[in-house]
Amino acid sequence: MTLGPGDTLMDQRHLQLAQHTTLISGCKRSFILCSLVAWLMFVITRHRQAISQVRKFNLRRKMTSNDITEVDSSVQSDAGDDLGFVVDKRPFTSVTEGKAEVLFPSSHDVFYNPVQEFNRDLSVAVLRVFAAQFKQQEKEKKKKQELQQKNQKETSEEGNTNNNGKELSLEDENSLLLPSGVKDENGICILEGLAASGLRSIRYAREVGGIKKIVANDISNQALECMKRNIDHNGVKDVVIPSHSDASMVMYKSREPSTRFHAVDLDPYGSPHTFLDGAVQCVVDGGILLVTCTDMAVLCGNSPETCYTKYGALSIKSKACHEIALRIVLQCIESHANRYGRHTVPLLSLSADFYVRVVVKIFTSKIRCKETFSKVSWLYQCVGCETQTLHPLGRVVVNGKSVKYQLSSGPPVASACSHCGHRHIVAGPIWSAPIHNVDFLKSVKASLVEDNFSTYRRMYGVLTMMEEELPHVPLYYVLDKLANVAGINPCKMIQFRSALLNAGYSVSMSHAGKGSIKTDAPSQVVWDIIRAWEKLHPANRAKMTDDRPGKRLLEKQIQTEINFELHPQANPESKKQELLRFQMKPERNWGPKVRAKTSLFHGDQEEKRSRNQGKKRKCQPGDKELPDKILKDEADTTVL
Repeated sequence: MTLGPGDTLMDQRHLQLAQHTTLISGCKRSFILCSLVAWLMFVITRHRQAISQVRKFNLRRKMTSNDITEVDSSVQSDAGDDLGFVVDKRPFTSVTEGKAEVLFPSSHDVFYNPVQEFNRDLSVAVLRVFAAQFKQQEKEKKKKQELQQKNQKETSEEGNTNNNGKELSLEDENSLLLPSGVKDENGICILEGLAASGLRSIRYAREVGGIKKIVANDISNQALECMKRNIDHNGVKDVVIPSHSDASMVMYKSREPSTRFHAVDLDPYGSPHTFLDGAVQCVVDGGILLVTCTDMAVLCGNSPETCYTKYGALSIKSKACHEIALRIVLQCIESHANRYGRHTVPLLSLSADFYVRVVVKIFTSKIRCKETFSKVSWLYQCVGCETQTLHPLGRVVVNGKSVKYQLSSGPPVASACSHCGHRHIVAGPIWSAPIHNVDFLKSVKASLVEDNFSTYRRMYGVLTMMEEELPHVPLYYVLDKLANVAGINPCKMIQFRSALLNAGYSVSMSHAGKGSIKTDAPSQVVWDIIRAWEKLHPANRAKMTDDRPGKRLLEKQIQTEINFELHPQANPESKKQELLRFQMKPERNWGPKVRAKTSLFHGDQEEKRSRNQGKKRKCQPGDKELPDKILKDEADTTVL
């Protein structure tokens, strides 16, 4: 269409509009055509990949069939290189741990982590002691009932001399441990809610005495088949009962007193928060609950909002984050138990490797539930010097027979830190009561036999450190962090401990941190020791800015008499005996494994992990090296 001399301006605009419309329509058609071509290419690629996987899977089935018992090594290596998986000479992979031998499918569809053998060994030792104590308490109850039937007077006298359900003495611990591998009709009942291969349940059946039955439950069909195979293979069908159900439903159906379990073990992938409500209801009065959490990133402050949704508490980034994680979990379990008139007593709380593990006893008492708010506290932490202050939610005032429950007055800190002048952030609530039962720790340690556990040295060392911890002192300092805040070179650990002991305070380490300092000394005394050390080894204050926490700390006067002379009790017994206290990395890629899932090829996950490890930091050949430090004037401060 063209315009003549007599056409108006309106006609010209109509022409331009028609041309633009034609152009847009052409672009739309081109875009749709390109999208169709891209979609077809994607479908063809996915179809080719599916055909390739089916061919590989069929080849794998042929090579691992029951008709073939041996595979030539050259063929095996070639197949592994081409197909991306390892062809086993047997259809199953055998793993031996303790007295159990379990068979895993060659495709490794069932979850198993060998690093957690320490976790399982410690659980076996805990259940051995608990089963023996339960048996002894049942005998005492039966004896007391018989005496009551004979004579009321004799019953009262006997009640003053018998054990009354207390922990067993160390002398009797080994002699009262029950023979393992034998079913006991009067023994305890155990539930493993997420059994996977059944390895833990099988070890309990073969290594823990005084067990009546173990319910090994898992919701996965593959796990159930693997579990049944392993139960038959180890000959524990009379003790271990496989169950295919949701763990929460199994526990909810066992809430009646006659169907409850004496011990419930929860070792999930990640957080156990979805199972705790049912777990605290299905344990008998005086039974134990064993819980593992592997979501340490959430518990250690990387996602406080996620931690609140799961555990009902705000986590915080701190050098004492691993003990804070333990106390968050204990607070969460206690909160669930209180809703049903029950309360918990921590027996053992462990932070190791990439997880935390707690063992608590559960009792029914509405009166004791009222005391819970005095056992949990808010946590205030300075953003400058990281000084921590605990604020209990309430307190219990006992005056003779009068018991009153009062709210705490606060806050315990000012708007600015009294040491460095910075602001505070709030976390919690966390469990602030003791996290261990010293008598129970001694019983477990006394029952250990080196030939029974491959991780004996580590178990003995960690239990010894737990005994040494100050029970009524929550959280701890880290010497390197204290020195870093002040901008000085740190003193030796034994010197710092000596200074605290010479000042009249108690001190210990924590099993959760290698450079930890747990003390009942006020934070003022701790910083006075840092200031006294700085007097002997001056810091370069000229390079410190005015708002740096260390400069403000060092400017304050020392209010405590500090003496760094070596104290005879400064060196802990666990170090004197050279016990294995902190485990080094046991193997490559030792951290938490991926969630169990169906897989056709073994080895793909390790290859992917190795390929993606540090990919954002890898420099390609020919790339310029990044500077170690970017100057302020060179930094890009553009806000998007």
